[in-house]
Amino acid sequence: MSVIAAQPPEVVPAREPAVSGPAAHEPPALRVRDLHVRHPRGAHALRGVSFELPARAHLVLTGPSGSGKTTLLNCLSGALTPTSGSVESAGPVAVIYQDLRLVVERSAMDNVLDGCLGRRRLALRESAHEREEARGLLARLGLSERMRARVREMSGGERRRVAIARALMQRPRVLLADEPTCSLDPEHAELVMKLLTEVSRERGVTLVTVLHDESLARRYADRRLHLRAGVIVPAPMRVLAEPPCATEGSCAMEAACPCAGPEERCAPMPALPERPTWTKPPVLLGLGVLGAGAYAWSAASLGLHESLGRDAAQGAAQFAAGLVPASWAQARDLPWASMGAALVETVQMSLLGTVAGVCLAYPAAVFAARNVSPVWLRTPVRQLLNFTRTVPSLIWALFCIAAVGLGPLAGVIALSLYSAGYLGKFFYEAFEHAPRGPQQALREIGASGLARFRRAVRPATKPAVVASMLFMFEYNVRAASVLGVVGAGGIGYDLKFYLDIRNFPAALACLLMLFAVVVVLDAFSSRLRRRLLPE
Repeated sequence: MSVIAAQPPEVVPAREPAVSGPAAHEPPALRVRDLHVRHPRGAHALRGVSFELPARAHLVLTGPSGSGKTTLLNCLSGALTPTSGSVESAGPVAVIYQDLRLVVERSAMDNVLDGCLGRRRLALRESAHEREEARGLLARLGLSERMRARVREMSGGERRRVAIARALMQRPRVLLADEPTCSLDPEHAELVMKLLTEVSRERGVTLVTVLHDESLARRYADRRLHLRAGVIVPAPMRVLAEPPCATEGSCAMEAACPCAGPEERCAPMPALPERPTWTKPPVLLGLGVLGAGAYAWSAASLGLHESLGRDAAQGAAQFAAGLVPASWAQARDLPWASMGAALVETVQMSLLGTVAGVCLAYPAAVFAARNVSPVWLRTPVRQLLNFTRTVPSLIWALFCIAAVGLGPLAGVIALSLYSAGYLGKFFYEAFEHAPRGPQQALREIGASGLARFRRAVRPATKPAVVASMLFMFEYNVRAASVLGVVGAGGIGYDLKFYLDIRNFPAALACLLMLFAVVVVLDAFSSRLRRRLLPE
């Protein structure tokens, strides 16, 4: 029997409800003793809650919003440690969350198989017996034709059944369901409660549910506990719908709320915050004057007023006129073959540099993500990525030329290092912003950090990772065109050469070829993003 305990409680009388249920001689599946939960600021969420629940019984928790039902459920599951008191369970506890916490990018079968992660610490793949068990659960819940469908493509009722199957896959002795009929119409709510009750009894599971529907509670509960302000009280004869006093910004119906105590009533609307000082007109005017003065001082210090004369304008006009070929013959005589070869070399360098950067950045990002790695590992990895990203690609190219000599190899290495720094940051930020609900659910099931990454973080962040890779490839095409200026390969060498010999039409042709490649890559990446990111 597992126990969740805390320090001895304050002496607050607990009231035991008079309920009827299965025979009293059955061994208890849950035993809750004088449970107290106090928030950091001193408010009590639960006060002196005590009860026992026999095996294979169905307990329904009712009460108004804010009465402590979800807090009690979190204490029963072990997700929340009580301030005082204890919770004892006769075996494993599984949870069906109100928000389901499924990995919507994966199939129904894969989500159900997540339920056996707590029993399978070392094996990377499920056994044939486990897969057969998962198929049986999905078939029992009417999802035999939807096993391979992604959860994203399922309806709300189907997703809820997948969550039920995942919880049962944990082989629990106690099953907790937080508002399993939330956002369902009456027909589907009845179906879900019927399925929960039948499957739980078939598997000998004790069931605890939170319900707001009084009619469902009467029909399916063996026992009922009614909470108000964190205390067990006798259930009212008739539970009214929650009054409009819970609506945002209004307390006009406060007196009509029959279930809310003084601490549950609506608080008055907070006063609007005072306007920040820096947004007031005199301060903004002063900031504008300071900005204009700094701009004028910078322009005068650099001598721009002397450079922007008639000679500069004439030179710019002559340069613009020289960019365009004077005739079709001059355009035809441009070195298209050598420019094409240099452009192909630029794209090849970008491709190799991006792929190598991804190979370096992805594992580094896993080690750098806060929700995956411990602080002693992620801190040095993050600093290494920061250093790699700080050095511009052109400087990396100079170092690489000094190490391996002139040519494309130096450019590929420079692009790889620079890409690894930026992609590492993009990747670990995507990992850290992955939905937390599925990760928390797998953690409570017992999945290791690597298993949570493989099954919850990686599928959810795949579109962001691919988008970052495509962006980096586009960027590297432009960056590789500059590396040739220092002799690291690519079309940049040809571009600089044509500018040095004042063959401006050839230089313009190089730029237009680069522009065409970037446009094609942008169109390709846009289509791929639309396929990866559903609307």
